[in-house]
Amino acid sequence: MNILILDDNESLATALKGILQGNGHHADSTTTATRALAMIREKPYDLILLDYKMPTNDGIWFMSQASIPRSTKVLLMTAYVHRNVINTMFKLGACGYMMKPFDEEELLRNLDFFLPDHTHAPAAA
Repeated sequence: MNILILDDNESLATALKGILQGNGHHADSTTTATRALAMIREKPYDLILLDYKMPTNDGIWFMSQASIPRSTKVLLMTAYVHRNVINTMFKLGACGYMMKPFDEEELLRNLDFFLPDHTHAPAAA
């Protein structure tokens, strides 16, 4: 599965990329919403893991600017839980959210839930 990670925390994006690749997925990451817009024009993604709170353009800005195919799922990742933000993200097309911090098990469980037709390789013990 092709996954795009958009998070301004570069170390988190790198860690998520490693987890996803270790479980058989292809993952790209970026720390800016403007770069993510270009990336989704260049390549199809099955899933976008999207941070809400970023310094220049936030997740709502990204969702309102992006032309995301209906087949692409968007999963919000945030430590900033506010009902209006979550409702706005859902109205813009997000299908779910994970509260930071989350672990590998929760990430993979969400992938299985939101993309049940895709499987991942078992995590290394």
